[in-house]
Amino acid sequence: MKSYNHLFEIAISDDVISSSLMNASLGKRSRPEVERILSNKEKYIKKIKEWLLKGEYVPRVHKARVINDGFLRKKRIIIQPYFYPEQIVQHIVVKTLKSMFMKGMYDFSCGSIPKRGIHYGKKYLEKFIKENPKEIKYVLKLDIHHFYQSVNIELLKKRFQKYIHDEKMLKLIYYVLDSNTAELDGEEIKEGLPIGFYTSQWFANWFLQPFDHYIKEELKIKCYVRYMDDIVIFGRNKRELHQKFLLIKEYLESLDLEVKSNYQVFLFDYIKKGKRVGRPIDFMGFKFYRDKTTIRRSIFLRAVRKARKMKKKEKITWYDCCQVISYAGWFYFTDTHGAYKKYIEPNVNIKLCKKLVGKHFKKKE
Repeated sequence: MKSYNHLFEIAISDDVISSSLMNASLGKRSRPEVERILSNKEKYIKKIKEWLLKGEYVPRVHKARVINDGFLRKKRIIIQPYFYPEQIVQHIVVKTLKSMFMKGMYDFSCGSIPKRGIHYGKKYLEKFIKENPKEIKYVLKLDIHHFYQSVNIELLKKRFQKYIHDEKMLKLIYYVLDSNTAELDGEEIKEGLPIGFYTSQWFANWFLQPFDHYIKEELKIKCYVRYMDDIVIFGRNKRELHQKFLLIKEYLESLDLEVKSNYQVFLFDYIKKGKRVGRPIDFMGFKFYRDKTTIRRSIFLRAVRKARKMKKKEKITWYDCCQVISYAGWFYFTDTHGAYKKYIEPNVNIKLCKKLVGKHFKKKE
């Protein structure tokens, strides 16, 4: 097991602070506070360095809010960290620890990792379905209940202690972990790893890294894909998958995590005498069949409604265009070209939408 020392020296270097400041400011540079800090960049790099060296970190209480997130419109509690110094410090921590996070990471742990988004996971799953027909008779699909909120901070701290032997760096990491307190509707809440923190996705994936190795090395599961807290496992035998599910459940309980009650073990889709038997896998917004990949029904319906609404508008906004371009991407990367031609293309001009979005961002720059 590799141990990490002298990390704090890296964290306080001018290069790391400067690049972290610039990365944290992306998408926020029109805000007065961010504009002021960037216009005095050298001064604030010096101030952050002094603050880090003092080591007098006091976690702050944040304001939380509830949003409807993503295509599924799931209700999530968001805790927004303050730009200075919190968001900058979170980028410093990730930049300093990135090599540690990536070392030993399972190849098909997807989501919130650069170059490992839904299309990365989709490509692998499709490849496995195509190349291993005998291995994919049944599917175990499960997810972790309230994963981010449920991560036990004390267990995560112990995992950091195991690898990092640099007290100053550990103190900085603990400051980020202990900043998970917020106020929502007059009540104080603690959110485990808060959704809204840049560090949360990295910490969460690293926390589950031993679990990934357990699945592959101890349970000997050949095809396993994890998209954050959503898990898909293939097997030849239904009974065997049920047994492995119990071991997975037990392992996650040792991490103080709980499997959602809606887990499923089912016969995977195949064609018999011209008829479809079994079920497709609904995962990452896609529906995976043995011979094709389509879009989840809820995403498809929202895309069609959006296109029809835009056709009726006298003037479309750049935000409308961004939304419909995003939806068009789902059609582009799946076997739904016919549906795109029928329901999207007659209602919106994607090329024109791309031009409008390009103009908007050029003006912003």
